[in-house]
Amino acid sequence: MQWSLDNLKDTKLWLRVGYTFLVLVVVSIFWSYLLYAMILLWLVQTVLLLFTGQVLDSIATYSRLGLMSFYQYTEYLTYTSPEKPFPLDRLP
Repeated sequence: MQWSLDNLKDTKLWLRVGYTFLVLVVVSIFWSYLLYAMILLWLVQTVLLLFTGQVLDSIATYSRLGLMSFYQYTEYLTYTSPEKPFPLDRLP
């Protein structure tokens, strides 16, 4: 790894830093709402499992989509993936 000031002139790098900051701000604003949604999904699935013996596939699919999106955000924010998460790119 070599230090260079040439990276400061790279517009793609600055765009990535801007997107990363934007994602951090949005996630921090909606974090409590996401937590409440996760608790609600857990509660509904638990009640259904206790009384019917099975969970709803539609809720499980929705939960899986949320987990994949969260994983994409985490990868993007930690610079382990160059692919932008939704809404900066398509849904997973």
